Amino acid sequence: MTDERRPASDSCTVELTQREVDLLLKYGYPFPEAEAALRNSKAVRGFHRVKIGDFWIEHLIADLARSMKKIRSRGLLEELDELCDTLAFALDRKTTLWTPLS
Repeated sequence: MTDERRPASDSCTVELTQREVDLLLKYGYPFPEAEAALRNSKAVRGFHRVKIGDFWIEHLIADLARSMKKIRSRGLLEELDELCDTLAFALDRKTTLWTPLS
């Protein structure tokens, strides 16, 4: 069964700061495809625009959540929580902005 809310493309573009890219590389355990996209992205006006597959974004969110269970620093936990929100927003925005043709 397919999700009718999702467009045919299975990736989206996420805007990340350099700090967020670094956190994803350290705590998100990205798969090679996502890791390459993160490492190869160039910052423009302080933001990296990274195109990552939906599947990999969902895995990054899960990996960040798993990493957060072992972290005691409240500041770092807040940063990672915000990063999860940023990734989830990218997926949600893609879903809610797309309207299927009838």
